[in-house]
Amino acid sequence: MRRLSLLWAYVKIAARVLRANKLRSLLTVVSITIGAFSIVLMTSLAESGLRTIGKGIEDLGGARLLLITPDEPERMKEKAALAPGYFTKADQGALGLSLPHVAEKTFYASLDEKDVVTDTGRSAMIDLLAADTGFLPAFKMVIEKGRAFTDDEDHSRVSVCVVGPGVARDLFEGNAVGQRVSVMGTRCLIIGQTATLHRAGMGFGFSWDHFILMPLQTLSDVDRKSSYQTILLVKSDAVAHNDIIKRVANAVMAHRHHGVDDYEIWDFASVMTQFQMIFLILELIVGFVASISLVVGGVGVMNMMFVSVSERTKEIGIRKAIGASPRAIGAQFLFEAMFLSSIGGVVGVTLGTLGAVAANALVLSLEAGWVGTISMPAVVIALLVSLGVGVGFGFVPARRAAALDAVVAMRR
Repeated sequence: MRRLSLLWAYVKIAARVLRANKLRSLLTVVSITIGAFSIVLMTSLAESGLRTIGKGIEDLGGARLLLITPDEPERMKEKAALAPGYFTKADQGALGLSLPHVAEKTFYASLDEKDVVTDTGRSAMIDLLAADTGFLPAFKMVIEKGRAFTDDEDHSRVSVCVVGPGVARDLFEGNAVGQRVSVMGTRCLIIGQTATLHRAGMGFGFSWDHFILMPLQTLSDVDRKSSYQTILLVKSDAVAHNDIIKRVANAVMAHRHHGVDDYEIWDFASVMTQFQMIFLILELIVGFVASISLVVGGVGVMNMMFVSVSERTKEIGIRKAIGASPRAIGAQFLFEAMFLSSIGGVVGVTLGTLGAVAANALVLSLEAGWVGTISMPAVVIALLVSLGVGVGFGFVPARRAAALDAVVAMRR
């Protein structure tokens, strides 16, 4: 009970001092507020960005994804001529039949932007893709209008294609099915268009909306580059089976390419681990940079407390003369520093949270795939650091007040 009454007395004295020096106290509180605000806002936006990118990867399979791509051989370079340097049709068939524990897979080639021309003369630069029928399911693309091409159409090299919603909107006023376009000297019939996807910050070398997709075999007759750039995307049925798929793929490719390692396997299980570690470090850096303003605010707290000790020297002398201990004097000034920084911390965290909500809403209105969040660790850290700033930067002025001699202080 005695401690509560003493604490209440500290609160009343601190409130009196704040009222007596409103402008100075306000400026000191504002400096702490800016620091706490920056930590919560910047860290929350950084975490939102990380979650947005992570969600895009997880939607496609996350750690279950594997990519097998053509590459320059690192071993057996003297035998490089024995291997084709890309996935042949036979390689594709062998891998398709041999790989176990596969939930989804697709062979596809991204051929960068190409000039696409409609029958009416309209044209645009659009990402050109060539793939088998597993492409749309593997990348979680849904046909909104029309249909996807079939295996028979791919094997028969039929000139059909599927376009993204951006292409349909820009070239055909929203409905592209039944229209024809010319690309790389081939005139193809648009038989389907996909629904709009919201995957911010995540890509595989092409736009999710502005693309034209043709059967892999059809385009390989037109441009051999599609064969050289074809890669295999595999989605395992469980992360634990990734290693099995990699071992089998290595065995098949080594056998078919005479031991020449003219390919590379990317395991997203390790990529995701590195991704999370890198972005955790980036998030910590953002929080650290933002916390610098709190340190600046702490300097303001120390400066104010030094001024306060100088102005209240006579008060300190009187309190000591009537029996106040140096410890009680020091505790009073330390409490005032903590009181100032705590108010600034609470206000800053509140404003930072509101600012993060507003910023996330703004970004979401511009990018539908944005995953907005409030970083609760940042909120807790901002509050604790604000309180710590009060203790750390208020300790020296409090100790100075406690060390004043009562007689000397009264004379001043």
